[in-house]
Formats: sequence, C-alpha cells, structure tokens
Amino acid sequence: MSTDTLVEQHGPGYWRQRAIFRFGTGVATAMILAASFEWSLSMITPIFVAMLLGPPGVRLPHGAYSKLLLAVAFTFAVGIGLVALLPYALMFVPLQTLLLFLTFYRAERGMNPLIVVMLLIAILMFPSLGLMGRNLAIGFALGFLGSLAIALALCALFYAWIPSGPAPKPTPPVLPSEAEAYRNAWLSTLLVLPLLLFFYLTDRSGDLLVLILVAILSQSPGLAAGSKAGLGMIVANLVGGAAAMLFYNLLVAVPTWIFFVLLMWLTALLFGQAIFTSPKGKVFATGFTTLLILIGSTTFSGGGEASTKLILRIGQMLMATGYLALGAWVMGALGWIPRSSD
Repeated sequence: MSTDTLVEQHGPGYWRQRAIFRFGTGVATAMILAASFEWSLSMITPIFVAMLLGPPGVRLPHGAYSKLLLAVAFTFAVGIGLVALLPYALMFVPLQTLLLFLTFYRAERGMNPLIVVMLLIAILMFPSLGLMGRNLAIGFALGFLGSLAIALALCALFYAWIPSGPAPKPTPPVLPSEAEAYRNAWLSTLLVLPLLLFFYLTDRSGDLLVLILVAILSQSPGLAAGSKAGLGMIVANLVGGAAAMLFYNLLVAVPTWIFFVLLMWLTALLFGQAIFTSPKGKVFATGFTTLLILIGSTTFSGGGEASTKLILRIGQMLMATGYLALGAWVMGALGWIPRSSD
C-alpha cells in the first residue's frame, strides 16, 4: 500500500503513533550500537538520531542528508582554519570575533538552527581544543562528522522502514530587517566576547559548555529572554537527570545486556510519547538529550557517577544563565535593549 493511500485512510493520530515508535526504536538502536562499538564520539550519534526523528517526525527532502553533512563539514573546516591561526593573536582574535558576528547575523536572517549551533561549536570550541593540540581539534572534528554520518544513515533507514506521514504546512518565518539583524548580531557578539576572552586567558577548557550555552541562548530576542530560556533548560536537565539516575540504578540492579536493550527501548518510547504529545514537548526533548549524555558517560567504558555529572551539568547551566541575566541587566542599564518588565 502506497504512502498516499495511507494518508487518505488514516488521520494525524495514526502518523503520530508511527513517529513515536520510529523515534523510540531508532534512538534505542543508535544507543545500543554506540555502546557496543564505542567509536570516536559515538555518543553524538543517538543525540542526532533523536533530533532528526523527533517532531514533526517527517523525513527530510531527498538529498538533504548529504547536504547537511557537507554543511557541517564546511563549518568544521572553518573551525580548523581558526586553529591554524592560534599563534597569531593579532589575526586570530579579530577573525574569531568577525566569524562570531557573521554567525549571529545569519541566524537572525533565518539560517538553519542546527548549522548555527555547529558554527558556534566550531568557532568557540575548536580553538580551545587547539590550545591543547591541533591534532586533538582535528580528531574531534573527524569523530563528530563520522558520528553524524552514522546518525544520518540510521535516520534514512528508519524513515524507509517506517515511512512518515504528510509534512506539516510550512509557516513563513518572521525575520527582522537587515538593520535590526545587524544590531542584534553585534549585541550578541558583545555579550559573548568578554566571556570568550576570559576562558582563553584563564584556560578554563573544562567549562566550555558554559561558553557554548551562552552563545546559543544569547540569540534569544532581547537577550533577556536568554536567561529565561536558560532557566527552562535547567528544569529540562533536572527532568532528564532524574530519569538518567533511575535508569542507572535499574541497570546496576540488573546488569545484563538484554535488560539494557529493553530498558533503553522502553525509555526512548516513553520520552517519545511525551515529546510528540505533551505541550511541554521541548522540555522533554532537552531532558532526553541530557539522559542520553548522562547514560553514555556513566555506562560506557570510563564512565562515572550519574549524580556527580548531573550536578556539574546543572552548575554549568546556572553559570550560563547567571551570566546572561547579568549581561541583559547591563545592556538594559545602558539603554541598548529594553529593560525587562519582570
């Protein structure tokens, strides 16, 4: 039976249940493969599978997977190029600032959010890794791209196995004018730059997540919204962290491979149900990402305590949110952005 015939015979609920099953089975498969073979940066694979199989649960257009992989490869090449300029501070700092501004500007003008995040990772994280060794930055980029390629292949297979329903009607995005986008991009750059210089001068590479989070959240309109989004991320991480610790304790109680497979599948299905049907679906999606990270870092070889990693992650979230709130207050006092009404 063709997909067109199925579309005529079944309503949205039918396609939603298929999407939930595809999501749960696909993410569980990716996690099981990553745990079994543990290739370089294998934990990135289930995270990307969850993103690509998540809402709206519709397959990307033909050729989009290869274009996405090439786009990420290009952004990482930009980051590696920055690493090569690290010894030349007078060239490196202005160029990094300019690239940061251009990324924020393109984000304001409608660039794919995933590519924006990849650019921010390349521009901010790669030079920090390059300070510890150029080969480390290159190895990270290659491992990341390899894990992304595996994730894209898995998604293509699961969409072929369980075809998706009709794509939702696209709503045209409301974009700011070029002048407003230019101004917002500079404000975001000015917010991130002091923290960026502080991290490099003090060599705090262990807290790079704070810098990445500030850069991502500073794109929120008015900047003040970024601190509110940060608080939302803390709540989501607490949800995911609580689920991860329950998962971890159950696995300790029954430390068998088949139990891990079944528990991972059930967990992915339950989160998929919440992500696709709950009004707070985005909160559960962020929480599920936290769960995948914590489970991967505690159950794979070289893992540690889930509670310790959760406390560290929440602490980094609080640092990023506090910095955003302070930056929004300073810019509001200077009259650069409207003061928060809260």
